[in-house]
Amino acid sequence: MKKWSFLAATAVLAVGLAACGSNEEAEPSSDSQATEQTEQKSNENAEAFPMTVSSLTGESVDEESGAKTLFEDVTLEEMPERIVTLDFGFLDNLTALGVEGIVGLPKSNMPADLEEKYSSDEYTDLGSLKEIDFELLASLEPDVIFISGRQASMYDQLKEITPNVIFVASDNENYIEGIKEGAVLAGQIFGKEEEAKALNAELDAKVAEIKEKSAGYENALVAMYNEKKISGFDNGEDSRFAYVYDDFGFKPSTTGIDSSSHGSDFSYESILSVDPEVLLVIDRNAKDNDALKADVENDIIKKTRAYKEDKIVYLYGGNWYFASGGVPTELEKIQEILDELK
Repeated sequence: MKKWSFLAATAVLAVGLAACGSNEEAEPSSDSQATEQTEQKSNENAEAFPMTVSSLTGESVDEESGAKTLFEDVTLEEMPERIVTLDFGFLDNLTALGVEGIVGLPKSNMPADLEEKYSSDEYTDLGSLKEIDFELLASLEPDVIFISGRQASMYDQLKEITPNVIFVASDNENYIEGIKEGAVLAGQIFGKEEEAKALNAELDAKVAEIKEKSAGYENALVAMYNEKKISGFDNGEDSRFAYVYDDFGFKPSTTGIDSSSHGSDFSYESILSVDPEVLLVIDRNAKDNDALKADVENDIIKKTRAYKEDKIVYLYGGNWYFASGGVPTELEKIQEILDELK
């Protein structure tokens, strides 16, 4: 009797175990589901290649020499695994999208948030944005090189290292759309389309927020401080910061400034003469804030409306001068203004 009871109990246990096994087969573990999803995504990405991509701008004209550089379409046979980017804005996009495989970049004047991630020896330092170590870059054997305006004149030299050189800077005609195109391009190449859409939606929301804020001011002036000198920028065709007016919604306190990408020699007296309600000062030198204020807020500037109404906004040059072009950077730039103009 006891033996039968033992056998019956064993049979019941076996049936139970079989049922458990059946359930496990019917419902894969979360780990196996994640693995299948990863493999599916990888297969989808592989099927996207070969992929032909165009630079965001078809040509670049050197401001000083007038020399024109034409950028050719690039056909990528497979997703790049060894990436060099010589543009901080595009690096910013790649980082936000979770793209891995950066092997080299210029580390001089790198913005603080990127420096935190890429300062280690894991990422080869290729010099500065305008002075690239070509021999070192070639030794990295990159699958793709992303460039912008500061490297346009190096285009043919870079193509000797790899034919996959892509110009990722857009023109100033539609600045925000150009920024979004950069994120879309990164998402397209590296299988991060949905992430790029989400990033761009965040930018759209932030632009709407700054437009609502800027509408409350009569006018503004963008200036840049650089080694004791100050430059002014309006919304003219050649103005480096025209987008602050055209896309962020600030009304220019003056127009017709003779400016280039580096601005005009706009004196402190000139600032007083146009007397902006809001003065946006880009700190090209990344000075200590107190030292910067001591230089800028002289007796002349203290007569301006912006000073009297406490609407002088100091902006981080690492983002505004060296790294424009990436969605995360633009979000930070807009937030800087919003934080100061409460």
